[in-house]
Amino acid sequence: MNKRTKRSFIYTKPAVAALLVTALAIGFPQTSQAIPSNGTRFPPAREVEFGYEYNAMFKRTLNNSHGEVRNQDQFYTVSFGAFDWLALDGKIGMGDVGLKNSANIPKLDFNAGFAGGYGFRIRAFEHKKLGVRLILGAQHISVHPPERSIDDEKFRSCFDDWQGTGIVAKDFRQFTVYAGMKVSDGQLVYTINKDNQKRLYSENHVGMVTGLEVYLFDNKLRIGAEGRFFDETAFSTTASYLFW
Repeated sequence: MNKRTKRSFIYTKPAVAALLVTALAIGFPQTSQAIPSNGTRFPPAREVEFGYEYNAMFKRTLNNSHGEVRNQDQFYTVSFGAFDWLALDGKIGMGDVGLKNSANIPKLDFNAGFAGGYGFRIRAFEHKKLGVRLILGAQHISVHPPERSIDDEKFRSCFDDWQGTGIVAKDFRQFTVYAGMKVSDGQLVYTINKDNQKRLYSENHVGMVTGLEVYLFDNKLRIGAEGRFFDETAFSTTASYLFW
């Protein structure tokens, strides 16, 4: 949670916010995906929060009867306070990918491989007295599991996950609850025998996110849990420490 200031209301500078939202729209014109929102804490300017995150996507339906994707990731995470109202997020770790119930592709389970991601969050509005905040953000992860063979055919795959979020957070003494909406698209890219590459898109693109964060040890340690629904069925947990 952030330090209190003398002002009751804090607004992000309109010009900067507009530039960031425009960059999001230009950079991700086709998709905006379903992954953890990275929570509600903003490190103070020029300070850093390090942590660990586990993310499990139990079901993500692909369009045109291409089946359902599942995914598990484990990340080391970092958040940097560029400004008090702008956080830059990064993560690196391992993730796997699975596909089932497809009309055209055999059931696939890829072992864990490299995974990484990045994003940003804007504190667009804050009412200090009520402890209410509006947070806008965008996140991306990419999972690259190792190749596998089935019946003399070699399959390679990559799962790209994009997301844009708008959430409302309510701060209490030692914890924060939050909920909001997101637009998203999980894209599965697969190749058979080094050719015939295809990119499959999610069937649903609008979802809901809700979460809880608990603060310990003078608010430096943050433990969080988050669920995501409708466009996907997913759950994540995180533990992070703020160095300031």
